[in-house]
Amino acid sequence: MNKHEWNLHADEFEEAICDVTADEVNNQLSRFVRGARLPQNAVLVDLGCGLGSFVQKFGRRFREVIAVDFAAQIIARAKDRCMAQPGITWLVADIASAFKAIGTRADLTVCMNVITSPSPAKRNALWRCLAKVTKPRGYALVVVPSLESNRMVEQRYLRKNHRLVSKDNGLVRREDSWQKHFERAELESVLAHHGFKVKQLSRVAYSWSSEGLRRSRLDRTQPWDWICLAQRV
Repeated sequence: MNKHEWNLHADEFEEAICDVTADEVNNQLSRFVRGARLPQNAVLVDLGCGLGSFVQKFGRRFREVIAVDFAAQIIARAKDRCMAQPGITWLVADIASAFKAIGTRADLTVCMNVITSPSPAKRNALWRCLAKVTKPRGYALVVVPSLESNRMVEQRYLRKNHRLVSKDNGLVRREDSWQKHFERAELESVLAHHGFKVKQLSRVAYSWSSEGLRRSRLDRTQPWDWICLAQRV
């Protein structure tokens, strides 16, 4: 999705975009934030902050917050939502090059459902920025779409859900765009390649309504993304 399209979603963000902080149903974000051993005066960098939901929920734990998104209208809404919260720097910038403006400053870098481009080159640029922004021994909290979850949805509900079309390279068509989905082992490998050691990795779950479906009473499984807390080494 380009900058123009992302700006168009500013007024309908809650309806059109999956907001992990607002939409998760198993409280994994709080558990994973607690899992990071952060200093007292920790700095948070949120790469792809959207409407600032993560900053709004967790930002007061940090001495300084830098929130980045490449759409000015999205940042404007995020500012309004978090206006009572001090110590936030809002940055309108291309996320892949945000390191130039931020430097290596983050004790915790958050990047949730941002590294989804179908282009390997664009994804690598985002992974590199994630690593550069994070201090040595600092943490990255990453959420990416799960390929295993997508397969589960396709296998169980394919007849009801015609929006899902997959390719062998982990690309999944959602509505009118292709998004990269990751297998668990692939996510671990990518993080290791970029200098991170996985500390926690689990599922962040959503309701079936996020897929436009109702859950069967006999089905306890819910759609999920991968959530990972990794330390830069």
